[in-house]
Amino acid sequence: MSSLIGRRISERYDILEMIGGGGMAHVYRGKDSILERPVAVKVLQPQYNDDQEFIRRFYREAQAATSLAHPNIVNIYDVGEEEQLYYIVMEHIDGVTLKEKIQQTGPLPLEQAVRLMGQVLDAIRHAHANQIVHRDIKPHNILLNEEGEAKVTDFGIARASSAATITHTNSVMGSVHYMSPEQAKGGAITAQSDIYSLGVVLYEMVTGTLPYTGDSAVGIALKHLQEPLPSPSEDRPGLPQSIENVIIRATAKKMEDRYTDISQMQQDLQTALNHERRNEAPLVLPVDEDATKAVPAIKDENGDEGATIQARTGAVGNGGDKQSDNPAAPKKKKKSWWKIMMLLFLLCFGAVIAAFTILPDLLMADDVDVPDVRDMSEEEAVQELENARLNGETQSVADDEVEQGHVISQEPGAGSTVKEDSAVQLYVSSGPQAESMPDLNGVSRDRAEEMLSDYAGVEFSPSQTSEYPPDQIIEQNPEAEENVVPRDTTVELTYSTEREFSLQNLQGESREAAESYLETSNLEGTFETQFSESVEEGNVIEQSPAPYSMVTEGETITFVISKGPQEEPEAQQETPSEQVEAVIPVEVSQEDQEQGREYSIRIVYEDAGTSGPTIFAEETIAETKTYRVPLEVTPQTDGTYTLYVDNEEVQSNSFSYGE
Repeated sequence: MSSLIGRRISERYDILEMIGGGGMAHVYRGKDSILERPVAVKVLQPQYNDDQEFIRRFYREAQAATSLAHPNIVNIYDVGEEEQLYYIVMEHIDGVTLKEKIQQTGPLPLEQAVRLMGQVLDAIRHAHANQIVHRDIKPHNILLNEEGEAKVTDFGIARASSAATITHTNSVMGSVHYMSPEQAKGGAITAQSDIYSLGVVLYEMVTGTLPYTGDSAVGIALKHLQEPLPSPSEDRPGLPQSIENVIIRATAKKMEDRYTDISQMQQDLQTALNHERRNEAPLVLPVDEDATKAVPAIKDENGDEGATIQARTGAVGNGGDKQSDNPAAPKKKKKSWWKIMMLLFLLCFGAVIAAFTILPDLLMADDVDVPDVRDMSEEEAVQELENARLNGETQSVADDEVEQGHVISQEPGAGSTVKEDSAVQLYVSSGPQAESMPDLNGVSRDRAEEMLSDYAGVEFSPSQTSEYPPDQIIEQNPEAEENVVPRDTTVELTYSTEREFSLQNLQGESREAAESYLETSNLEGTFETQFSESVEEGNVIEQSPAPYSMVTEGETITFVISKGPQEEPEAQQETPSEQVEAVIPVEVSQEDQEQGREYSIRIVYEDAGTSGPTIFAEETIAETKTYRVPLEVTPQTDGTYTLYVDNEEVQSNSFSYGE
């Protein structure tokens, strides 16, 4: 299959490199040459090319999967065949599989596990609503993109795979760990089969381990059928009982004991981390006594079901051949009466000894009630148990909600009745789960603040530099990948700013000198011109910002360049003019003055010295007043005025030159 690298499929999809593979197909990173976007191309293994039934079902299921449109489902873009090459083109996801994530980090933080499983459940619910059952749910088929969102893939392939005989052991082993009991028995597969697989995936997410392991696929399948689910809290002490109950319900061996649909599991998981549910009662399912009866007969290598039984029968038969000719053995004589009496005596003696030795030990320990020590400090909880004549044994567990050094949960629970001096296991908070500090170097200041929204605080310090773009993080404390508790950590970040410096005095310098300075200082410039009697033409009169001001690279400086002295205009013949004075008395009667009446006065004039009507006076008067309006008149222009009283024109006059 490596020969595909560098090939173009269907004159559209360029195969660039192999990025994954399995028993049924290889996955390549490719490029859609028409839409110019990255794609993932899944190509079926050649051994399936001759199975027409498989190919038919493969196309049917793959085409059905293209109808799914959900943000947590990998989009399928195209399905096709070219020269016995059967392929599916799908959305390319940059990231890792959920399986790789668990292998790298171990058990996931509970909040992250619930969030990711919620996204997966929403994706599968969408598929079930479209009558598509996944049938091969496992962490390998759940991708995590760079934003940490879950994307479910491989819809349809699992259903199609039942048409072909799979001989790749690794492929079978990869799925059998998550296989429902009805799948293991070869029975009908429904949406509830996906729910069982989701329960196993959730088990692995919160514990980092698989519930059933073995040396063969058959051995693991038998465990799914027969063995009760191991308690997840054994692998992760302190796991909330509510989470464990979700796993127990989802992985019930009998379908009628499981969630009836994905929505029911979603609703249960959404509230599993609520404080009031963390210590709810354990879920106990009815024992399936018929679990082993449904297991098909397991044959030996020669296909002989009765081989083991026959071997044992032969061994007994050989011994019987030698005894068959012997006469019947004589009957034993009856036991003597004294032997019977001796036996009765010994039994009575033993009972008396037990009454004085064993029974007192059993009866001496009193029953005591286990007190509720949750949320107490470790010392207080141990002392409380000692007061109740019990022994406290502590174990540290990371917890985001319970204060460090305080009890998260206890086993047995509060109110249980146990024998005096019994041990009570206490799970004590070691504080929030530490996380790896993200690498912020190179990101913008706003983006860094967004990424650290869950941290106790962020402190920014500027640093002038020409090496980095402005507002880019160039130093951080704590360092990247250092283990920290976000809510207890204040992050110190240094970000780049433009270099700041003092502006040189360029007044009196030539324009060429100013342009050269701008270029060497990485500044922008604009130039204006004006006449100057004191500055030589072409030189700088003034600059803004002023000399010695602090500026940063890229800032714009404005220069005013001299055009030299302004030439005097030719002398013009003066126009004769004369000044006249218009005297305008405005009388207010005695009666109006006594009554306090006021008048609004406005005087407008126009003469040779104005370019149009101009207001001379505008005011309110309550007594007689005289206005004197100076007017400039020329032979060409008269002087005029108009008096308005209470906005009404009451007087107007004009004056001519020489009058």
